[in-house]
Amino acid sequence: MTNNSFPEIETQISNILNKKAKKFLTVTQVRTLFPAKNLKQLKLSKKSSSSEVLKALNPYLGKSLKTFKGPRSVYIGFDIPIESMISDFIKDKPGISTKQLGTKLPLLKKDYISVLNNLIRKGLVCCVINDMHNPKLELFQDKKNTVQKEGTADKAVNQRLAFKSAYDEIGKGRNFVRIHRIREYLNWPDNQFNRVLEELMADYTIELHGGDPSSLTEEQIDNSYTDKKGFLYITLTWWGNKNE
Repeated sequence: MTNNSFPEIETQISNILNKKAKKFLTVTQVRTLFPAKNLKQLKLSKKSSSSEVLKALNPYLGKSLKTFKGPRSVYIGFDIPIESMISDFIKDKPGISTKQLGTKLPLLKKDYISVLNNLIRKGLVCCVINDMHNPKLELFQDKKNTVQKEGTADKAVNQRLAFKSAYDEIGKGRNFVRIHRIREYLNWPDNQFNRVLEELMADYTIELHGGDPSSLTEEQIDNSYTDKKGFLYITLTWWGNKNE
């Protein structure tokens, strides 16, 4: 088959996805739904293995399609950013759990968890814990029609969860974690980071500690925390409270 068939193969796969109202399908599903005559042109059949099908189709996916590697299967689908893929699933299924989301995505756990955490840190996705202690996901923009006070509270909870997630990720079990590293990890505007830190400090969720700044660079000192009295805090400990 020549490169002139490139648009035809790309269009056929796109049509299959659209007809099934799917953004991606496994390679085996694509093989099953692909016209037999075109499989024959590619020297394939309905009995060809998924690896054979993938190798034959891959050069003809074009700019609109790509392959995705999941834990058990390889998928062919529209070339959609992972952030958009995750957001679309949460928008269609508000309240979906992180575990359920993982079963819906054509991605390895390490890939989608990393992107999901970034969406949470950016404040685009809200992670809410239900009565069974299961994390449920929603888009903040889906809350526009709720009472403003409720939306503000949800965002505050999500920011606390993001802060704790950063503390755990950076600290790796240590009690004293550098403030500048948490600030740099979250990459929030300074006023947002300071506000959340001060709220956590006010209800005794965290404790701040001073120390010798001589080992820090000027930038690291700036990214630590200085209170209104000019006292520099370098590390913090997360103690939590009765609600956490």
